[in-house]
Amino acid sequence: MAESQFFGHVKGAFTGANAAQKGHFELADGGTLFLDEIGDMPADLQAKLLRVLEDGVITPVGADQGRPVDVRLVSATNLDLEAAIAAGTFRQDLYFRLASFPVSVPPLRQRPEDIPLLVDHFLALFSAEMGQGPPALDPDALEQLRAHAFPGNIRELKNIVERALIESAGGEILPGHLHFIQSAGRVTDTVEPVFAAAPAEEMPLNLVEAEKILMRRALDQTEGNIAAAARLLGTNRPRLYRFLEEEAIP
Repeated sequence: MAESQFFGHVKGAFTGANAAQKGHFELADGGTLFLDEIGDMPADLQAKLLRVLEDGVITPVGADQGRPVDVRLVSATNLDLEAAIAAGTFRQDLYFRLASFPVSVPPLRQRPEDIPLLVDHFLALFSAEMGQGPPALDPDALEQLRAHAFPGNIRELKNIVERALIESAGGEILPGHLHFIQSAGRVTDTVEPVFAAAPAEEMPLNLVEAEKILMRRALDQTEGNIAAAARLLGTNRPRLYRFLEEEAIP
């Protein structure tokens, strides 16, 4: 989480800042800003966020004066913030500013009735990105989804649906297209980007072939998670979709 992402920066504030840019708060002025995974925010950024919430003023990186903003803030986290406060990793004063109206969302395993709606949503979302209509879902595949415990919660369901859509090649999604994560621990889509460190003798000099190798490694390392693989590669998901279609790689 970079400070300039939230509060913007002025031209020349740092190397590469060739033009002024608005941050999330200024772009959301007069509206609502959603901050996901607030519990992972670094300590220095927590302090600056607290000041914005208290004063209603942001100071872009490199600016001499602040700018007033009127933003409704909604945040989310899967961490126990009270435990994080006790551990000294999350500010208690910030917690009290954020928790004016807390909403606890039960894990997906406790609300299987939501799974069909979420599956339909993700199928429509990813199908649109791939330029096709959403496929049918086999009833047995839906039952397998409803019976799964989803240790990775909605993110896991999202990844499973995305991979199933790719493997089905636009056809009906069958049970064989579903791949479940069996880990009992917390599931994330974050991995160390070690895949890029290939020995020179294994990496071809042909740029096209080298790119294919990196894409395969990223997909292997993220277990087919397109979004995570795209982040590791510094590219976008449509490019990976095209690669998968061309290579017919599950």
